[in-house]
Amino acid sequence: MTRFSFVLVIVTACVSMFAVIGFAQNQAANGGTLRGTITDTTQAQNPIEGVTVKIIAQDGKEWTTTTDANGEYKRANLPAGRYLISIFRKGYLERHGRPVTVVNGGDHFVPLRMAKKSNTEKQWTEGLIRHVAENIGERYNLKEPVVEALRQSILGAFNTVLKQMNRDVSEFATIGQEGSIGLLTGLLSHPDCRTAFAKHLTETQLQDYIDFIKTLRQRDQQVVAQRITAWLDKELSLTTDQRKKVEQLILDTTENESFPVAISILEIDLRETVNLAHKRLEISLDGILSQAQSKIWQNLVNTNWRTKSNGVIPSVLESQVWQLAEAKLERHTELLGPLDENTSRHLAIATKGVLQQHFEARDKEAETMFHKVEAVLMRLVEAGEMRREDATDVLNDMRRELGNEKGTIRRQLPNIDITKNPLYQQTIKDVLSKEAFRQYTEIQAERESFHLQVLRRLAVTSLSTQLILDGAQRQQLEATAAELTVDLLNVNATSHLFYQLLQRVDDKKLSPWQQEMVTFMRAGF
Repeated sequence: MTRFSFVLVIVTACVSMFAVIGFAQNQAANGGTLRGTITDTTQAQNPIEGVTVKIIAQDGKEWTTTTDANGEYKRANLPAGRYLISIFRKGYLERHGRPVTVVNGGDHFVPLRMAKKSNTEKQWTEGLIRHVAENIGERYNLKEPVVEALRQSILGAFNTVLKQMNRDVSEFATIGQEGSIGLLTGLLSHPDCRTAFAKHLTETQLQDYIDFIKTLRQRDQQVVAQRITAWLDKELSLTTDQRKKVEQLILDTTENESFPVAISILEIDLRETVNLAHKRLEISLDGILSQAQSKIWQNLVNTNWRTKSNGVIPSVLESQVWQLAEAKLERHTELLGPLDENTSRHLAIATKGVLQQHFEARDKEAETMFHKVEAVLMRLVEAGEMRREDATDVLNDMRRELGNEKGTIRRQLPNIDITKNPLYQQTIKDVLSKEAFRQYTEIQAERESFHLQVLRRLAVTSLSTQLILDGAQRQQLEATAAELTVDLLNVNATSHLFYQLLQRVDDKKLSPWQQEMVTFMRAGF
């Protein structure tokens, strides 16, 4: 299944103001083969020799290969699973995190394109520095000649530093991972570049601006911690106190190199969240979770979602998914407080029916999705826009991805939150007193409000740190975001809300450089 990597687009936008977005098909023995061609972005699509191709598994294991004179790369015997592809070559813009799924016996062709580092990089850098100089001028009421001198001073110092370090923009500071905020932080951190600022600003003004950028980063880190916490809350049904403790645990890891920026987690899913929190940030939830919550957490941490046999989900994984859903219901029932024996028995009976109904709905959803894709592909074949053989291959691959050992189409992870199951919710209403049910619904409403607020903050902060918004711009964006809503049960809720906000940005309130950035982001979406 093709998955659009939005963070890749944004980071590339920051560096080059354009991106070439690749798409790949997951195809159907031991291990699979990943191969492709890497060409430039010209109309001729010239092959690029000597490109380093890094193939990184979810557990961090890495394979490396290099393109030949024809721009071709190949790596065989890769274990089945999900990977990220990153490509590097001096003189070209790097590309990070291209997702692809490898299946046993599969021969996966993933063509990629790279842009040369030329005027695009220079254009973006100069645009950002001009924006920063003008923003500082407005912030401290500097006269136009001073603003221009500041711009030239910063740009001159930056170019000198790059030449001395024998590096380019994408290799400076943390820009490759963080975009605009990474470059600006690097400028203010490097002694020579910082001196360029100090030539035209008072000590108080410079410190004030440094504090402004630090605040941007701190807000970014805060919302990252909140987004991860919200994902965990969705699975673990955390209390308000537990959410605060988990959020602080995550914030304590900001010095970890794996700590992401807000815009990079717009499309993060449950598996990636668990991997980020447990393996990369190495947070421990010991002492925070209840026994039922710990059961869920251990299930999430220990389940190998990639484990398949001949491209289908084995029975052991189906069992683990069932156990996870069962544990989620057990934890959610804890929120109801102490229950008498009769009520507990009633809920236990209902739970069995809820589980069965939940997985039937999951399978129906997957089957419906499969037939929708099938209809689209057949229309393409009939229109002569796709070969029937290629359409059949895609459908076979999709069936393998969604199928179980019996060939029945079935999703690995249900998109439907089992705690929202109508039968389960009706049973809760039936067994609780009116006052107890009112208290329960208030708790659920508070959790949903928390989740929506996190998505709004994530959208605002992602734009703020990439556009380097000033206080007034950010306040206007926050006011706009406060009016937005989204279906929290939708798996794409985060990106949907971000897109809504992106469409509602008032271009007239932006600098020319910010307008270019927003235009590019909209086109990328």
